[in-house]
Amino acid sequence: MEEAVVVVVVAVVSGCWGSPLPVRVSAQASHHERLHAARALLRESPLIDGHNDMAWNVRMFLHNKLDSFNLSRDLTQEAPWMSSPFSHTDLPRLKKGQVAAQFWSVYVPCEAQYLNTVQLLLEQIDVVKRLVASSHGETSLVTSSTELMEEFEHGRVASLMGVEGGHGLAASMGIVRALYDLGVRYVTLTHKCHTPWAECSEHGRPPPNTRGLTPYGKEIIREMNRLGLMVDVSHSSSRTTRDVLAASRAPVLFSHSGVRALCDMERNVPDDVLGALAVNGGIVMVSFYNNFLTCSEAASIKDVIAHINHVRSMAGVDYVGIGAGYDGINRTPAGLEDVSKYPELFAELLKDPSWSLQDLKKLAGLNLLRVFRRVEQVREELASEKPSEEIIPIHDIDTRWSCRYRFASLDDART
Repeated sequence: MEEAVVVVVVAVVSGCWGSPLPVRVSAQASHHERLHAARALLRESPLIDGHNDMAWNVRMFLHNKLDSFNLSRDLTQEAPWMSSPFSHTDLPRLKKGQVAAQFWSVYVPCEAQYLNTVQLLLEQIDVVKRLVASSHGETSLVTSSTELMEEFEHGRVASLMGVEGGHGLAASMGIVRALYDLGVRYVTLTHKCHTPWAECSEHGRPPPNTRGLTPYGKEIIREMNRLGLMVDVSHSSSRTTRDVLAASRAPVLFSHSGVRALCDMERNVPDDVLGALAVNGGIVMVSFYNNFLTCSEAASIKDVIAHINHVRSMAGVDYVGIGAGYDGINRTPAGLEDVSKYPELFAELLKDPSWSLQDLKKLAGLNLLRVFRRVEQVREELASEKPSEEIIPIHDIDTRWSCRYRFASLDDART
């Protein structure tokens, strides 16, 4: 009798759904019943997606001009979005998919490295902020785990920013700090190019100095820990990732990656790193890109689940999440065609009796929240440390960054 009362109370607190959330829907339940249970689960516990590239599409399609664009509109009915294989997102679909929080990727191409990358990066931060502001009341920019949960409790989509590609830092501690002040909450250390201080996962031209993370790169990790800026190692080489795991005092994340055991490519996470990630306390947020899932152009919702289950088996259920990569991919799994389809993933997982409701909540967002909160705690622990004033060694950049101001001595500088 006491247990029944508890169930009723939970139903009242979580919202009026007509019936209490069951302990767990039967694995043999119909798709309709499982989908209903999945939606109830996502009303009770936040779904957080780690990576979405829509902001770069706004630049490509609209040159960042928002006078005729609003994220609150149904873009499936508007050109050029309706015909693009890279378009999967708008607020109506985010709400249908019950997304509680979305990390928007602040991306600039590797080709901009050593050129105007910082300018482009600032322009992308600007467009994300304007996109969010134009849909006031439906989404807002948040910069902490507490604010994220406050938006969820108010039924709004929380927006967060993550910089994709450490080349955007221009090897500058000052820029790292400025990005945090602008609201960025993770930095992907590399993209498809090496930086002067970290090696990426792409094959081709060898890294400029050394494989993995250089001493200056390790100093950047320490500064990110001090600030409370999450370290993202998607796109980083395995050696860089191992160096980061050894250097970081805070949990790290893969914002959008697959596992190498199921698709053998350097971009995906090997099993030994999955084991080390559990020790670190980090998270792999599984990508929905077909090429990362099956190493081919075709994939399905079952392939996504296979990657999720592999992370769970090698690292543990506490270390897996979702980072679909929508709007940055042109091939999506059958059954997960856009951001509205997330409940379908959880309905499919409910067919597996080894997934408890609490486990599914962890996958949806509680694991990312745990990482976020721990990063914030490490920031508080390091609050007494001074900002890093390290400068990248000149020999790491001199031959690659010729178009830059070179500081002369004080005697020479003033004439």
